[in-house]
Amino acid sequence: MLITAVAAVAQDPASLMEEGRKLEQKLKDEEAIEKYKQAIFIQPSNIKGVVKCAELSASIGSRKETPEQKTVFYQQAKKFADAALKLDSNNAEANYMMAVVLGKLTEVEKKTDNIVGYVKGIRLYADKAVKLNPQMGKAWHVLGRWHLEVLNLNAVKKAALKVIYGGVGEADIEKAIQYMEKCKTLEPYYCLNFLDLARAYEYDRKYEKSIGLLEQLSKLPTRRQEDVTAKAQGAVLLQKLQ
Repeated sequence: MLITAVAAVAQDPASLMEEGRKLEQKLKDEEAIEKYKQAIFIQPSNIKGVVKCAELSASIGSRKETPEQKTVFYQQAKKFADAALKLDSNNAEANYMMAVVLGKLTEVEKKTDNIVGYVKGIRLYADKAVKLNPQMGKAWHVLGRWHLEVLNLNAVKKAALKVIYGGVGEADIEKAIQYMEKCKTLEPYYCLNFLDLARAYEYDRKYEKSIGLLEQLSKLPTRRQEDVTAKAQGAVLLQKLQ
């Protein structure tokens, strides 16, 4: 924090945010997040900076090798997401980011009760995000992915979801596809959505559509570090389906 503070003193939040954005474009997430941290150190009310810190913490964590390493970054992302919602609970980006972070936490959590709690939270925050901003394509992607992920939950977790929370609405593959298709219209270069939409079509046994999406995915521009991961996973799935 001392290093962050000293580095931030000489610059204003706007310029630091811009530096962070440019570093992201160069796929330098670790350097970008330091710029965003410096920006919010100077300006704690900078909700865009706080959301960016949550986003990059989650993204960096997803590329770590062990569950323990991932957990450290996901918990950091959760703290930033909480901070963003404290600044403005009706901010669409903050609600969307909380949904994303809770999704990441389901990947490393071992306790079933906690997992189903996160699953419920994903739906609630994503629903709120699209209500606040219906043009937020990535929030529609989270909703679509929620349906797909719940359909793939094992029987124990599905039962726990119903017992603990009385359910949070039935998962539906048609809704998964509908929401992710909506995201594709609003965010035509969002690689992760192409990958998950291909997975949804695979689940629905519409293999030609899945293959077509994966072929499109391979040709999309690589704009962020997570795009590299999505394309690599897409290539594996495409090989499986062909």
